[in-house]
Amino acid sequence: MWLELTSENDEKIFANVDQFVVIYPANEDKLTKVLTPGGPIMVKEPMAFIQSKLEAAVARSTH
Repeated sequence: MWLELTSENDEKIFANVDQFVVIYPANEDKLTKVLTPGGPIMVKEPMAFIQSKLEAAVARSTH
């Protein structure tokens, strides 16, 4: 599943959620860091948003 996110520079990026290793709050500016095999990505979407999308994808794949 591909997820549209916004980079810290306001660029739209598409990330393959199957490649996410870790997501966590990055700093007090409310950025979220997504670790992937290709390296870290800083995004503006809150961690809760990404987490909800991942949970929905898992729920769909198990039914």
